[in-house]
Amino acid sequence: MPEEFKLFWDERKNFDAILGKRPNRQDGMSRKFIENVLRLILKIIFGVSIPDANAPFRLMSAEILKKYLPMIPENFNLPNVILTTYFKYFDEKIKFIGITFRPRRAGKSFVNVKSIMKIGFKAVKDFYVIRRNLNHV
Repeated sequence: MPEEFKLFWDERKNFDAILGKRPNRQDGMSRKFIENVLRLILKIIFGVSIPDANAPFRLMSAEILKKYLPMIPENFNLPNVILTTYFKYFDEKIKFIGITFRPRRAGKSFVNVKSIMKIGFKAVKDFYVIRRNLNHV
């Protein structure tokens, strides 16, 4: 919700990044399942616990973006996910704030299982490459 932005803005000087978390997702069980699998994969590969890996609300300092944007592989499909992962992995000063996440008002939410699986397998492969390369940072 737009009025929740004030919570992010008020914390901007205290943290490098303020990220939303959706404690009460209303976008369907399949999307919640996908998010939970993603969080488990990040825990296994990077050893980080992230409450919401791809939350739609995020406010980040220019400095932290300059630091981590060059570490995102070209054509990487989930840049917000890997940014959040980097922030946790490198123990940056971040905060997660609960946000309201309502169901769609128009259109129909559609999860193409075949497409999601393809993206998921590529992401896991990419995550392993990224994690291996973190040993050299």
